Amino acid sequence: MMMKMRMTAMSSNAALNNTANAAVHNTTYAMPQVDVLSNITYARSLQAAAVRKGVLILARAIARGAVWLVQPLLDWQRKNRTYSELMSLDDRMLEDIGLHRTQVRSIAFDSEIEAGVAANTNRSPKAA
Repeated sequence: MMMKMRMTAMSSNAALNNTANAAVHNTTYAMPQVDVLSNITYARSLQAAAVRKGVLILARAIARGAVWLVQPLLDWQRKNRTYSELMSLDDRMLEDIGLHRTQVRSIAFDSEIEAGVAANTNRSPKAA
């Protein structure tokens, strides 16, 4: 009874040695049965795993590239919105927050203040 096994370098060398021994002793030798279907299935699963890994690496690279391309546009949009909102204020309101109209452009476009950090951290008043 022959056992099913995957052919490896060691098993093929053993098969050659057994064939040579069979020829010397004048007996017949039956080659071991190779389960071709399971070998093909195994190879395809390895190939699919490699393709999945490659696609994942490619998707990450594309995502990083998209962020690299879009981030400057988002930064410009935020700065332009800040400039527009400050310019819409009248001179008295700008003076109340300690700005002059000539400073608005430098505040909006040259400032490296983190977006989302509120300057005023007061809590809203509670109802009586």
